[in-house]
Amino acid sequence: MERELAKIRRKFAAGLKSTPDGAIASLSSYQRRKYVWKLVYIHVLGYEVDFGHSEVLVLVKSNKFSEKQVGYVALSLLLRGGDPLMTSVVNTIRSDLVTGSVKKSSTSGSGSHNDTAQSLALCSIANIAGLELIQALHVEVQHNLVSKTSSPNVKKKSALSLLRLARTSPNLFAGREFAPHIAQLLQDRHLGVLTSTMSLLNGLAGQHPAEYESLVPYVVHILGMLVLKKACAREYLYYRTPSPWLQIKLLKFLQLYPQTLLEEDANPMSKNFVAQLDMAVSKILTETDVSDSINKSNADHAILFEAVNLIVCWGTTGPAKLREGAMKLLGKFISVREPNIRYLGLMTMAKLAQLDGGSAEGVKKHQATVLVSLKDADISVRRRALDLLFVMCDSDNAERIVDELVAHLVLADAAIREEMVLKIAILAEKYATDLRWYVDTILKLISISGDHVSDPIWHRVVQIVTNHPQGDLQAYAAATLLVAASPRRCHETAVRVAAYVLGEFGFLIAERPGMSGEEQFRILHQHWHNSDGTTRAILISTYAKLANLYEECRPLVAPVFARCKNSVHVEIQQRSAEYAAMREAFSPEAVEDLLREMPPFEDKEQSALEMRLKEKEGEDSAAVVKAARPSAVQKQRAAQAAVIAKAAEEEAAMEEEEAVDGEVAENGEFTCLLSDTCLKKDLLDFILTILINMQITMMANPCSQLESLKKSYQQCEKHFRTFAPLRLGFFSRTLCYRLVSSMSIKGLRVELLCSLGTLGQTY
Repeated sequence: MERELAKIRRKFAAGLKSTPDGAIASLSSYQRRKYVWKLVYIHVLGYEVDFGHSEVLVLVKSNKFSEKQVGYVALSLLLRGGDPLMTSVVNTIRSDLVTGSVKKSSTSGSGSHNDTAQSLALCSIANIAGLELIQALHVEVQHNLVSKTSSPNVKKKSALSLLRLARTSPNLFAGREFAPHIAQLLQDRHLGVLTSTMSLLNGLAGQHPAEYESLVPYVVHILGMLVLKKACAREYLYYRTPSPWLQIKLLKFLQLYPQTLLEEDANPMSKNFVAQLDMAVSKILTETDVSDSINKSNADHAILFEAVNLIVCWGTTGPAKLREGAMKLLGKFISVREPNIRYLGLMTMAKLAQLDGGSAEGVKKHQATVLVSLKDADISVRRRALDLLFVMCDSDNAERIVDELVAHLVLADAAIREEMVLKIAILAEKYATDLRWYVDTILKLISISGDHVSDPIWHRVVQIVTNHPQGDLQAYAAATLLVAASPRRCHETAVRVAAYVLGEFGFLIAERPGMSGEEQFRILHQHWHNSDGTTRAILISTYAKLANLYEECRPLVAPVFARCKNSVHVEIQQRSAEYAAMREAFSPEAVEDLLREMPPFEDKEQSALEMRLKEKEGEDSAAVVKAARPSAVQKQRAAQAAVIAKAAEEEAAMEEEEAVDGEVAENGEFTCLLSDTCLKKDLLDFILTILINMQITMMANPCSQLESLKKSYQQCEKHFRTFAPLRLGFFSRTLCYRLVSSMSIKGLRVELLCSLGTLGQTY
């Protein structure tokens, strides 16, 4: 290849004479075209071509079609929009565009030649699409598109060239001014021009939909002519289907304006268009069937699925009979042997099933067929079947679908297991009328496919168990997880969940036979040597809580802390050192307060599992839309949580009011509980005392409370250096979270944060 490039370079440099354009005069027309074709072929093969550009420009400026054709092809491939040589060829391209449209009235042979030159120029503009070229020539391209003297071939090329320019420079056209020209083109009788115009219109309307809304009646009229009257030239019939590509583009455009077509309008003309569209879509649904010819079947189904997408865009405001007909037809398609049709049927049914109303009920009739597709040999079909099962799930069939998915998880490929686990976890949470079933389901997932259970899944289990103290959920979760962690061969994810839940709620089952604190420690500690650093860090916190609750566990826990003080894992070393020193450094009451169960987690609008699903599948996925919509069970849980929270707030307010009555002096000023005796104890007692004082929020004069707190803080600041050698990293994080979350006066919360920040900077 290098030898060939060197030979071509020598041929271009052989002559001593050159033209004013820099081209070699000694080269014949045939030689120039031959060597430029070779350069184009070498470029297509992937080799760099950095010479011969001047010869390309000479060919573009030629009046011979054979030379101009080679020149424009090479120009489109070898030069880019920002190339400096583009400025020298702009006038030539403009001349080909303008001259062709002017000489259209000449003889047929000349007109054909000019049309060809225009088409070559338009193709080059679309392929290069440089900013300078767009600014210089977009007006000429628009003129060729709307000119009455332009041939259909030139109009088609102009429309597609403008689409390329509009994608490169979105603000190139003023939509409201250009829409009348598009309306004129939509009245053209040539279906090729209509097809290219619809490609341009879809591109422009996708960027600025409101500016092209007035063209909807024209589009509906064309669709009605093709579908209802079969008005189509013979050359555009594809297996007796009138111009399927144009029908697809028309339906895609109508999907951008669902509300416009369904608005109640007093204008009789508007009602006629809506009726015509209804009839066209109904005919597409009723006349489409599986054909013996694959080509005809593909064309017809492409139109059908776009029509169903239009029905989905209309939503529940559209005609109910169309939704029912689409669901019935899709139910037939998901049972055929052809995988492509089955794939599209499953995907489209998932979109249709997410609509409210009868669609969700209609899709349940095909649940058995979808479960069969879940075992298909094609993984893409299995993914679409999984999406459809996820969308059709509700409170009535949730347990059956989840159980079927869990059973299929045993046989599923590794490529789809993670997606299945994520969706099963979301469904189990959304539709669990009994949260104990949810806990059991997640444990099944861990036992079957623990490697594919991500951290957000088991974190969510912890959050739900912690946030639902009512009933026996916490005790049930603790007992179930203790049994799950009992075997020596247990997945590490199960060990993590069991360690956290037993550390928080293990005391609820400590009185049961075989579930004492010492037995809980023994079961958890048997997994110590097979666990990684993250799991061991969780186990250390659990051991500290067990040792705090049960005297018999302290001799068992102390050696573990002693060994881990020198661990290379920083988190394990820090937790072990702090927990080991905590009981000696602080009072028993302070340790008890620090190691009590964590407060409820904050309820967010979107869980981590839903966000993970959104990252994997995108915002437009039917599964993401389904996951974001709260179920009736979730709404009921939220209402119960709100009632419980309100009752807790009222109870706390009554307790605070009683505390204020005991702490306010006769003159109404706050009596601070801090004293020099408590300051001399340790840092923890000091912070806990601040907490006691700051929880008294029902005061007549909060400002006096704040001033008293400032004075107390200034007194204790000088005592802090006594406790500086003690590392309080993990302890401080836990305690600060509790302190800040318990504040209800904004000013006091800010003051507390400032105080803790100053203490942190000191040591």
